[in-house]
Amino acid sequence: MEKSLVLSALLVQDRLIRLNLQMLEALLKEIRADVEEVNLLAEACLPEEELKKYREVILKVETELLVKISEVVDHIYDLYEVFNFDITFLATIPEELGREIERLSVVSSINSRLELIHTILEEIVLIGEENNKLFTILTPFRVYRELIKRSLEFNKGLEELSFQKTG
Repeated sequence: MEKSLVLSALLVQDRLIRLNLQMLEALLKEIRADVEEVNLLAEACLPEEELKKYREVILKVETELLVKISEVVDHIYDLYEVFNFDITFLATIPEELGREIERLSVVSSINSRLELIHTILEEIVLIGEENNKLFTILTPFRVYRELIKRSLEFNKGLEELSFQKTG
């Protein structure tokens, strides 16, 4: 891999990692805040039977979704540490650095974990589709599902950009 291509791949993948970290960290904060807000709405708007179903959904959010997002954030931080170490260690050997960038497979590593988050969000949204009121209250999770879906596509697009010939 020529030096300009290696540099381009490094810069794109560095941004990709950081953007995904920022997005997931913000998502964690937003979901936590939404759970509090939506709890208030659910208590006020839902009859007892629907409220019971809502509480099951929120339990899934707290025990699966938030945990999975935290795990993915930790994984991406670990990936970023390896990425930065490799850049520092292999900076003087562009051909090795190019192979290491390919070996790390940043996009597939991140996207495989985002797909797990997307699956959990899909399950949450599907539960809400059984009931119109529940569907409405769970609107933020439909938005988050779409965000993750778009992030998967965005990452794939950046991967293509990583290895485009420059100059």
